[in-house]
Amino acid sequence: MVTADHDQISLCAFMRRACADQLQQALDLLSDPGRDRNEAVHEARKCVRRVRAWLRLGDPWRRRTLAEADARLRALRRTLGPLRDGASRIEALDRLRKSRGIGSMRSALTQARSRLTAALERRWTRIPRQGRAWQCLLQGLLELRDDCASWPLDGLDQAEIGRALKRSFRRACRGRRQNAGRHAAASRHEWRGRVRILLLQCQLLEQRQLAPPSNALKRLAQSLGDENDLALVSRVLGQLGLPERTRLNLRAQVQSRRRGLAKRNDARALKLLRPGLAPRTPAPD
Repeated sequence: MVTADHDQISLCAFMRRACADQLQQALDLLSDPGRDRNEAVHEARKCVRRVRAWLRLGDPWRRRTLAEADARLRALRRTLGPLRDGASRIEALDRLRKSRGIGSMRSALTQARSRLTAALERRWTRIPRQGRAWQCLLQGLLELRDDCASWPLDGLDQAEIGRALKRSFRRACRGRRQNAGRHAAASRHEWRGRVRILLLQCQLLEQRQLAPPSNALKRLAQSLGDENDLALVSRVLGQLGLPERTRLNLRAQVQSRRRGLAKRNDARALKLLRPGLAPRTPAPD
């Protein structure tokens, strides 16, 4: 991450350094043959997400000039996404297996876990680290890191960043209102993305002392992530070859947990995402 000497550099240089550091970190993670591949994908995907969120800290015209870089970042995320989603499903099942009230369903969850693990391993065999697709991924990260110096960030200032942060907050608030009391997974996933963008932007600006701490927002984003993982599990249960009765019972358990979590997330969001609570950046010197 960005070092503590940020007071000595411009916002533009600060942003370039932050983005380059994240892309280098992703490259290091995915290039390390000794690192657990699922962990590496998870952390590298978060690096790419940070950069995409930070490039939204500009006015609309700047966003348009950064559209090509964003498209390349999005393509990298889509390569990593299915691998991470496979691991996320397994982690969600593990949390479910350890929870109370599962009882006789635990054996079905164990069976489902083994099949999800096998499916993830098959996906990895199609994208080996020495294969062309993986090497193209690494090359794409390298090129993006080197291109950071030419991204049109000149002139970025506190006023522009403040306006962008407020836009992100309004988008997250709209998502809360649209999803309040509802359980449609696709819509709630989109809202989760808005909350995550807001969080990542706030976390970067905290380092520059341009935004307040965002611990409560982080907890909301993590809980929305847990909710989304349960939706991913529910979506693939039909593909695991479980007996029909077992599948229906298991799906009912997963859906019940997800809806309970959604209700709690709605209550959390109501306290954080409403007019008057938008993060405020300091007035420019």
